[in-house]
Amino acid sequence: MERQQEEGQRCEELQGFLRLLGNEIKDSDDADQETYDLYAQDLPSSDLGIIDPKTAVLQLTVAGQDLTIHQSPGILSSARAGGTTGAVTWRITPLFASWISSPPNPLSTHLNLFNHHDPSSSSTTTVIELGAGTSAIVGLLLAPKVSRYVLTDQGYVGKLAEKNITENWGAAVSRQQQSGSKSKKPTKQTTQEGTNGRGQEGPGERLVFRALDWETDTPTSSLAQPASSSFDLVVACDCIYNEALVDPFVTTCVDICRLRQSDNTTSGNGEKRPTVVVVAQVLRDSDVFEAWLKRFVQDFRCWRVPDGMLIDGLKSEGGQGGGGGGTSGFVVHVGVLREGR
Repeated sequence: MERQQEEGQRCEELQGFLRLLGNEIKDSDDADQETYDLYAQDLPSSDLGIIDPKTAVLQLTVAGQDLTIHQSPGILSSARAGGTTGAVTWRITPLFASWISSPPNPLSTHLNLFNHHDPSSSSTTTVIELGAGTSAIVGLLLAPKVSRYVLTDQGYVGKLAEKNITENWGAAVSRQQQSGSKSKKPTKQTTQEGTNGRGQEGPGERLVFRALDWETDTPTSSLAQPASSSFDLVVACDCIYNEALVDPFVTTCVDICRLRQSDNTTSGNGEKRPTVVVVAQVLRDSDVFEAWLKRFVQDFRCWRVPDGMLIDGLKSEGGQGGGGGGTSGFVVHVGVLREGR
């Protein structure tokens, strides 16, 4: 009974969170208007948005955390069938990682998804990232705050993604410990994680890479195990860049969200809160964006995250700095699977 009451409270929290986001993008007409509103702005002129397409190792500081990120300019410039964009790190990724991992993030303040204190404390949140690429940056910042974080992409990025996890995990856990209660003595578990990245709840359990091709694979509950049989959160950052990807991407999001419906049917612990989908994008081609949004709202209720909930640099209107003065060229949307889908 207590578990059922807790899940009921979480569903109420979700409804409150969605109301705070403002106007819902309900249908194709709303999608047309959203596209117009975003692309009528003076968008910044830029290249494709790669941080550095020519270097194999990036030294980045993200949310105060120093990261060494390996990538592959060689794969990027190759003629590999199936795409090469996941081989390098894109400019929106550190900004999105900084925002979603910060304590003021609305997913924390309103949905209590992330534990911003001692990483040895209990957290039941499960997260899956689509189109994660090689960098693993979002996972490295969020994984110490959740129960399980699954990076997914085509298999070719797996080797470098796992290398980036291994080399940066200790620093990620240490940063989490520092941001928590400094008076607490680290547990054996967190000491192991911070020292060698392979403690009892290290990358092998808490932060993993799994190959998932939207066009050929169907997500199953095994991705969330052993922590759960479904996911609380789906994140995607700058991974929709041509119309051919739109339908496979949305279908994969639907399949993942349906895992929560199956979990509710079989768990016997009461209805769990629906899976939340967060999609961050670079405003490049208006036709691709519009195609994605029109397809997305067929299966999902959808909202744009307002600038008041974003950090400078990520805001979609007048967000390039503290004083405003131009759009960042980025946008973040939230979706929840429609009933009956």
